[in-house]
Amino acid sequence: MKKKYPIKFFVAANIVAVQVAYAADEKPFNVNLSAQGIWDSNFSRSPLNDSEQGLLSSAGFRFDDKIGRQRLIAKWDIHRYEYNDHPDFDATTDAGQLSWKGAFGSKVTADIDFLRNSYQVDRLEFFGKDIVTRDDLSARFGYGTESRLSFHAGARKSEQEHSNEGRRALDFDEKEGFADIGFQTNNKSTLFLRYKSGERTYSHWVSDTLDTAFADLDFDYRQLELEAQWALSSKTTLSALVARFERDGAINDARGSVVNIGVDWRVTEKAWLKAGYTLAEPALGETSDSASRIKTFSLSAQWQFLSKWGLGSAVAYSVVDYEHLPPEFVRQETAYTVSPVTLTFDSGHHWRLRLDSGWRKNESPIFVRDYIARQINAGIFFYY
Repeated sequence: MKKKYPIKFFVAANIVAVQVAYAADEKPFNVNLSAQGIWDSNFSRSPLNDSEQGLLSSAGFRFDDKIGRQRLIAKWDIHRYEYNDHPDFDATTDAGQLSWKGAFGSKVTADIDFLRNSYQVDRLEFFGKDIVTRDDLSARFGYGTESRLSFHAGARKSEQEHSNEGRRALDFDEKEGFADIGFQTNNKSTLFLRYKSGERTYSHWVSDTLDTAFADLDFDYRQLELEAQWALSSKTTLSALVARFERDGAINDARGSVVNIGVDWRVTEKAWLKAGYTLAEPALGETSDSASRIKTFSLSAQWQFLSKWGLGSAVAYSVVDYEHLPPEFVRQETAYTVSPVTLTFDSGHHWRLRLDSGWRKNESPIFVRDYIARQINAGIFFYY
């Protein structure tokens, strides 16, 4: 029997609303509950154009407070997806953070963080139910002052797992050590030079659905990066991360770059513009569809046109290369993503309304990956 959810009215709350509430009320503890409606014109991400609607239920909390010079952060969200026509894709995901950020004297700092993120793999990457869960545990220790030179060193351990047995060969463990030197100016601009070194080991799970040519994906890596956060003016901020890496492995043996550049411009007190460019060269096995290079240009705008009403819009253009696949699958795809309207109303009394619209076109030489999809989400967000 199919589940039926109304598309006209939704009750919703999520971590975004909680973050807004925390900033506004400055309360150390917030909770949220939700039930959000979702509609997708092309659930399968193919020329079939099979529409789907469903329900996204969420519950979560956020705690962020200081005890003396020690800051404690704990936040977690659980999301439940239920679909009308594809109940086999019903799933539960969660995301969270546990952090301790300490200061000892005037120059010594310590950060310990645990991050969890899990998500449903999009049907364009893999048409089957698959939930990717990644856990990151890191520790960083620093020495220096806020307005001058500082030095940091630390380590990170990560695990990534797939719920689908046919994708278990892509599970991996990663260990990394890092060190950096940073400088902060009087206007809070920062510049860091960082070196990372680590290793990634895949599960080597035997799977009939994964090409045997990808059996040994393990690699060691080294990465040198420059990270900056620069206040160009009182209204404009530039953020940039530029890195070069080297991977040593039987299959994942390559040199490449990572780039993430963003500009935030506060046009007026009630209007903002953001522009960005990212370049990523994922290792084979890091993503479900094994892209070798992803370049994305993005632009977004927000406008608070009345005291309680906000309007937003965003566009993105991506070029995705697939070079490390068998010859018949080597290709380049182009994706266009548009969010024509995001409309919000904040009552100021623990609830707000939100309407999101989306349009995506993927151009591919492979017929089944050439598609257009439209999405609409709407809801009322509660936060306490």
